[in-house]
Amino acid sequence: MKLDKLELLPEKPGIYKFLDKDGVILYVGKAINLRSRVKSYFLNDLYDRPRIRLMLPFINNVEIQETNNEIESLVLESLLIKKYQPKYNTDLKDDKSYSWIYISTKEVFPTVKIVKKITNGEVARGRLFGPYPSGYTIKRMFSYLRKMYPFCTCTKKQNRECLYFHLGLCPGPYQGHISKAEYRRNINEIIKFLQGKKMGHISKLEKDMRMYSKSKQYEKAALLRDRITDMKYLSEKIDFEREDTEESYASRRKALLKSKFELLKIELGLTKLNRIECYDISNIQGQHAYGSMVVAVDGEILSSEYRIFKIKKLQTPNDPEMLAEVFQRRFAKENLKKYASLPELLLVDGGKTQLSTLKSSIPKGISLLGISKGKRFKRKGGRLVDEFWLVKDNSILEAKIENNQILIELRDEAHRFAILHHRKARSRSMINSQLEKVPGIGSVRRKELIKTFKDIEGLKKASVDDINTVVKNRKISIDLKEALNT
Repeated sequence: MKLDKLELLPEKPGIYKFLDKDGVILYVGKAINLRSRVKSYFLNDLYDRPRIRLMLPFINNVEIQETNNEIESLVLESLLIKKYQPKYNTDLKDDKSYSWIYISTKEVFPTVKIVKKITNGEVARGRLFGPYPSGYTIKRMFSYLRKMYPFCTCTKKQNRECLYFHLGLCPGPYQGHISKAEYRRNINEIIKFLQGKKMGHISKLEKDMRMYSKSKQYEKAALLRDRITDMKYLSEKIDFEREDTEESYASRRKALLKSKFELLKIELGLTKLNRIECYDISNIQGQHAYGSMVVAVDGEILSSEYRIFKIKKLQTPNDPEMLAEVFQRRFAKENLKKYASLPELLLVDGGKTQLSTLKSSIPKGISLLGISKGKRFKRKGGRLVDEFWLVKDNSILEAKIENNQILIELRDEAHRFAILHHRKARSRSMINSQLEKVPGIGSVRRKELIKTFKDIEGLKKASVDDINTVVKNRKISIDLKEALNT
């Protein structure tokens, strides 16, 4: 498994599958950050689970599916483990099902309940929220919601008040203690909460938690901290349906991303938007300069379309001129066959100054958009608000873009990808300079050592025997090891 491929994985939640050389799924896992999680399998010298350590030599490929949040990755992981029964997964192979919250909205006095199984008829007569992997959390929050917004769980009309009425958990609708309108307001508040629309309540709890912590009432602060965590968990928007499969979930998510691309197209006033290419430059004083290109097609960022450009013309720091060189090579007629298609939009990290230099380098029919840090913070102590600049009719105008998440993600990914290659170049330069001092280490052996051990730290950790598998001369290997340790 090549580590270079792992560098292209997204820093997003999702599931990953490890496959062997025949494409058989060995293991399915979930992650909040796919890149760091998958890389951890190959970067650690020892892994904490012996079963996983046995699997590593058989991994030939990794496949991923991004999700919108951690809960969706948990649910999808469980679904896939039950479906494929991978050899190296030990948990979640049984028929355990997740919990849902069901609200019978079509009834005169709707009720709320936790369910694991439900009929199609019930679904048609109400609202279903979930699924929620943590049964413990959902039960705690169910009780809390009922205290905030009491509701009735009676299966039929009763003349006498139930026990829950006396506990303050049922408002007594059948006994006339609450009107239909007031009862419906309680139910609507619960629905808003489960849709993630009651963040003001969470903000108030966070304020109270900080106050308790400041006054050293740590037990009360801890109780609120746990409640806030539970509430955020339960109010997370989950785009997972009761009968979903891996394919239906992926298809719906793809359609959602494409619809956001359509909204962006309308905001920018474009007639067509299928492909965005984003570019960035990384260098130190013009040295080891690289330009990166990352791509989104129909709203989905595709690592298979990434490209890197080594800057050849300049040795002094000038990002706009370096980007101009990258565009010249990207859009040269002899190079067009290397790419799947032309973009409708180019995105660069920069404002008016950068765009004024670059606009003449862009082929006709392709729009140019810049993204730069503004002067305002989103909130005190937060990150600066991004500003967008669009080249239109040879003028550079500020663009107000609401649907900007994909643009920010592309900018961040292009920046990371450029820095990655810049650092690799610096590392190669450093290792080359040290290896040149060792007699018997020529250009061919230097390339092989760099390819095998990646950097100086990798070489220093290697034993003489490890080095000798590349050098194939024990005396030179010993000399090299001694040189590295001085």
